[in-house]
Amino acid sequence: MKLINSAILISILFISLFFISCDENDTVTPSEEHFEAAGYIIKNENDSTVFKVLKGQVDNTISETFTLLLADGSQNFTIEFLDEDGNNIGNPEHEDHEESEEEEEHEEHELEFQMEDDSIINIEIDEWELNITPLKIGGTTFRIQILHEGHPDFTSPFVPIEIK
Repeated sequence: MKLINSAILISILFISLFFISCDENDTVTPSEEHFEAAGYIIKNENDSTVFKVLKGQVDNTISETFTLLLADGSQNFTIEFLDEDGNNIGNPEHEDHEESEEEEEHEEHELEFQMEDDSIINIEIDEWELNITPLKIGGTTFRIQILHEGHPDFTSPFVPIEIK
């Protein structure tokens, strides 16, 4: 009788280990993928890079500040992200979910543009595109974040922006 109980216990143990080992949920590795960027470029409507930040440093060969002219009025820009080597990795992909309409409208990644003084420009963000309207001459700093389900996957340092 003891031998039968031991055999049943060992069988249950092996079956449990089998089911646990076949589970694709890894408790050590996060289940969500995070977009890993080391910098970004801002491109104008002509697809020319007008500003670049990599590993927290402004690329002075392109421009020391992100500069806009008040007289030019509203302008459109796109943002693309860079890896550690400065290679363009584009933008985070939006995954399609087969869930409720309310959840489908929620984007996994979104762009946030934070200004220290938001009185000098008005900015509208549509996914990875910026519509920037200069409001007055002056300078401040800004930073960019990629938000993923409420927390930042990427945060740039504050860098200069100037309106002339």
